[in-house]
Amino acid sequence: MWRLATRLPAPKAELCRLSPCLQVNLSVALSLMQPLDTGGSNGLPFCTDWFSISATQVTGAVMARSPEFDRTKVLEAAMKLFWARGYTATSLPGLLETMAIARSSFYASFGTKRKLFIECLELFGERTLAMIKFDAKTLPSTALPRAFFEATVLGVSLRKSKQGCLLVNTVLELADVDPELNQLATQKLNTIENTFAVAFKQAQHRGELEKTYNPEELASLVMTVNFGLRVQSRQQLSQQSMKPIIENSLSMLGLAA
Repeated sequence: MWRLATRLPAPKAELCRLSPCLQVNLSVALSLMQPLDTGGSNGLPFCTDWFSISATQVTGAVMARSPEFDRTKVLEAAMKLFWARGYTATSLPGLLETMAIARSSFYASFGTKRKLFIECLELFGERTLAMIKFDAKTLPSTALPRAFFEATVLGVSLRKSKQGCLLVNTVLELADVDPELNQLATQKLNTIENTFAVAFKQAQHRGELEKTYNPEELASLVMTVNFGLRVQSRQQLSQQSMKPIIENSLSMLGLAA
């Protein structure tokens, strides 16, 4: 063990005696140190047996302990639970069990259930947006809504389809309960809508979409269809029943291609 030796004035020495197990920040330790008194019998520095600081102790006091779990993995697990149950019905014990982490780790990494939920909304929104942007690299802009509905409604398991959309679910659940969370979910949905609008503008420039369409209004109508599909999915409407709804809606919007 690396020891820092010093002779302490009586008051400080008494303080250390009262807290022998206290891990001291290095800067505090240095502030306690006094010049070594080499006068006297043999000039050797004085070192008490109750005041020493090891390198490992200082490191532990300064550096935060790294999490013992995959943060992205446990965040995804929490997102899926919120998605299935909703914000209000999801309990902290349920989160801890699903995320497979200790309560202390939960508070240290996420703070509160509400802060965790905000991260889940961010994650859900980012992944949805990334999916649309990925499709935009290979598909015509007018085909993006169909690809979106096929990937999130028709091309998923029946269980996931019945869960609807986390963002839409949040707006419906918390609109009159938590304005801040409702606003965050709404912002994420607006970002998705704006992505469609930009794609439709590009389609018009390439001659793929008639100029008579207003890109912003068209994108808003696509998201209105999305809202309706998510609500119907929560009402246990089968995927087979939703398929013609999607087809007819896209056809009326001029996006059947």
